[in-house]
Amino acid sequence: MQTNTIRISDLKMQPDKLGHIAQELYDITLLANDGHTSWKVSSFLFELKEERSVYLGCFEDEKLIGYICCMTVLDEASVNNFAVLPEYQGEGVGTALLREMILLLKGEDMAKLWLEVRVSNSGAYGLYRKMGFEDIYRRKDYYQAPVEDAYILELAFPAEQES
Repeated sequence: MQTNTIRISDLKMQPDKLGHIAQELYDITLLANDGHTSWKVSSFLFELKEERSVYLGCFEDEKLIGYICCMTVLDEASVNNFAVLPEYQGEGVGTALLREMILLLKGEDMAKLWLEVRVSNSGAYGLYRKMGFEDIYRRKDYYQAPVEDAYILELAFPAEQES
């Protein structure tokens, strides 16, 4: 499998393609979450245009197979959406996307990265824990359709030591 990861936000230089990209992101999200998402195509389009949002996408040839989106505020970031097409799950796509996002955020002097994950999503939870995220708390009934609790996780980036 030949894949490459690019910063989707760089595609803002081609505003005529943002609607198509927003639709792709929405479709991947639905497929990766058994048809459930609280997001709409317009939500993705808004975030693609938002200056503080950072999208990374993984492509196989020309096909978007996974993405991660973070919103940055001051020195912190939160994962707003993260999805990989089901047929590519378990192949390291999610790990590569998350690892690259972490490196990117560290390079932009972020101090922390936050996220929420469904309690039942053991695969994603395991990935986050493997990447160094720590449990902060459990938020009751955070998700809808179906209603489910969320784990709130945090990854702190240690400050660089000056020598």
